[in-house]
Amino acid sequence: MNRLTLNLRLCAAFLLLGLWGAAAQTAREQIAAMPERAGGIYHSYEYLSGESVPVPKGYVPFYISHYGRHGSRWHTSESVYETPLKILRKAAAADALTPEGRDLLDKVEVIAADAKDRYGDLSPRGVAEHRGIAERMFRAYPEVFSTKGGRECLVQSRSTLVPRCILSMAAFNERLKELNPAIRMTRESSQRYIPYMSNGKGINSQREASGAVADSLQAVLTHPERLMESLFSDPAFVQREVKDPARLMNRLLAQAAIMQDVDYLGISLYDFFTDEEIYAAWEAENFRRYVMFGPSKRFGDPIIADAKPLLRNIIETAEAVIGGEENLSASLRFGHDVNVIPLVALLGVEGASGRVSTPGEAAETWQIHRVSPMATNVQFIFFRNPKTGDVRVRVLHNERDANLPIAGGPYYEWETLRDYCKKRYE
Repeated sequence: MNRLTLNLRLCAAFLLLGLWGAAAQTAREQIAAMPERAGGIYHSYEYLSGESVPVPKGYVPFYISHYGRHGSRWHTSESVYETPLKILRKAAAADALTPEGRDLLDKVEVIAADAKDRYGDLSPRGVAEHRGIAERMFRAYPEVFSTKGGRECLVQSRSTLVPRCILSMAAFNERLKELNPAIRMTRESSQRYIPYMSNGKGINSQREASGAVADSLQAVLTHPERLMESLFSDPAFVQREVKDPARLMNRLLAQAAIMQDVDYLGISLYDFFTDEEIYAAWEAENFRRYVMFGPSKRFGDPIIADAKPLLRNIIETAEAVIGGEENLSASLRFGHDVNVIPLVALLGVEGASGRVSTPGEAAETWQIHRVSPMATNVQFIFFRNPKTGDVRVRVLHNERDANLPIAGGPYYEWETLRDYCKKRYE
């Protein structure tokens, strides 16, 4: 698929979806509208503006607290690229490829060459995603980033130690500075902040057991027979050289997922799969991330608890700003999906915190391409009434209102939100 076709598909999906939160649209319908969503955590960032809710009269934004996942990237695993390439090359040498198989080989050659020694790196699309989020934040809340009349605007930015997170922070900061060069910024990537920026004790404690559950579902849902017949003209070659067709299929699906993150190549591999295969891949990916990183009934308690230090930092920093102890306009944090997924679960965000057990239940209540695509972000926007001193907070998940199980949304009373969050992390 060329870039024009892909862009038309994206536009059609946006039109078809309308409001992203429409409850009537099933996961299967979402994937059918845009197969790239089957990529799960590899799904590139979708900006879909939500319903505009007016700011309460008399309130002015003065502070933003943010946590964002790094932007789109190349796949972290070299084997995702190299294993299919070696098999397809060997099949070509043995004259064992169908025309469809030769077409796939041509594409995989380009994909693998482009990814060489870039495994896990931030892609140009990832840079663009963070620049776009930064600009929309700046345009939506100009008072926060204003330096008019001698006002000081100090933005504090911190990232984990991983280069793609550091570069995501740089892209975000760069766009803010372009929009207002007078903004003063601090940028840090330090082990000092890892205990709250990237706490993974709970996830790591469950990884072996949760991974085994995820692998078992993938084995059930992966049916490679049709794909092997479409790619290889010699069944004996498949038996002799491929050896594990399901493993090859899953690596090709991983390549299909990551292609949207390096969209300048203009390549899609989803045309090599049927709609049912694509949905099955999504169902397996969705449940994998749910049980390994999310709030599942079986594994979720220690995983959700991973976000307690982060939520504590968000609330305590906000308390310092509101109380005048810190002169910050924005606190920007950049990390990973394994950090933001527990955060939105701990917060109780609707659609990101459901506690269920089965893949089917997860597909209905928790969809990874919505919970944590590339460049996922959680924003706390603080508003103050200058006359009364009263503070309200708007919480956004991927730039849309996050519905929390407390009264007063979407502009929550600060004391109500603060007390709710403290109960969640204490």
